[in-house]
Amino acid sequence: MKWSYDPTVDALTIDFLIGRRPARTKEVEPGIIFDFDKTGHPISIEIIDASTHFPARALASLPLPEAMIPLSEASKRAGLNAATLRQQIHRKRLRATKHHREWWVDPLALSAYLASRAPQGRRS
Repeated sequence: MKWSYDPTVDALTIDFLIGRRPARTKEVEPGIIFDFDKTGHPISIEIIDASTHFPARALASLPLPEAMIPLSEASKRAGLNAATLRQQIHRKRLRATKHHREWWVDPLALSAYLASRAPQGRRS
């Protein structure tokens, strides 16, 4: 289990099953969002406006989320089409996390993927 708090958006995230992809998302209460895997098991909870539910001191002690970038930004950095990167995510060649409808890519995973790609084009 992994806990993280992002003070910029006041959101607390609790990941139960790290690495599983969400198949569906459900807002069970206003600002409390569950992600479920394809078998229906809860894999994460996100609490928006967490400071209204938890003491500020407790939230400040939690780690910040990893510096992930949206797929659109990863596409620009890599010089590749977003659809190409999405394909590589589904083929498990590029590590990313889907949060609601947006894919988020770890910049280090993007660098590793780009370094592992075979050279493109003709050899001279």
